[in-house]
Amino acid sequence: MEQMRMSDRMRDRWVSHHIRQRLVGVLGIFEDMIYVLLAFSLFAGALYIIVDTVVHLDLTSLSSFINSVLDRFLIVLMLAELLHTLLLFLKTHQFRHQPFLIVGIIAAIRRILVITAKAAVNRPEVHVSSYLLDLGVTTFVALALTLALRWSPKQDEF
Repeated sequence: MEQMRMSDRMRDRWVSHHIRQRLVGVLGIFEDMIYVLLAFSLFAGALYIIVDTVVHLDLTSLSSFINSVLDRFLIVLMLAELLHTLLLFLKTHQFRHQPFLIVGIIAAIRRILVITAKAAVNRPEVHVSSYLLDLGVTTFVALALTLALRWSPKQDEF
């Protein structure tokens, strides 16, 4: 009698373990599908920004043309880096922090360029201190992210 109860318990454990394994496998497939959809969305967004930039080129002045193209180029570069991160995750199922640091650095550089472009166009003598504070904080963030990237352990890419 005791022998039968033990085998029933072992069978129940095996069945519940088997069901859990199947459930984890199915949820893993759904997770991968979400990442693939997100990757396609990032690609579509980058493609849209490129096409929109070409269609709506502002050729009235050189400075507005350069600001617009550079701003949108940096956004596309951030989207491409995020797409690269997702593709690496789909291959290895491990997230790496370096691409996120790179995206942060690109975003900080973009912000610095926007701040300097606004300051050059507006030339508000009253708001110089707020521009300088914004520029200083953003520069500090860019340097901190660069140091974090420099000191982070290197990982092989596939």
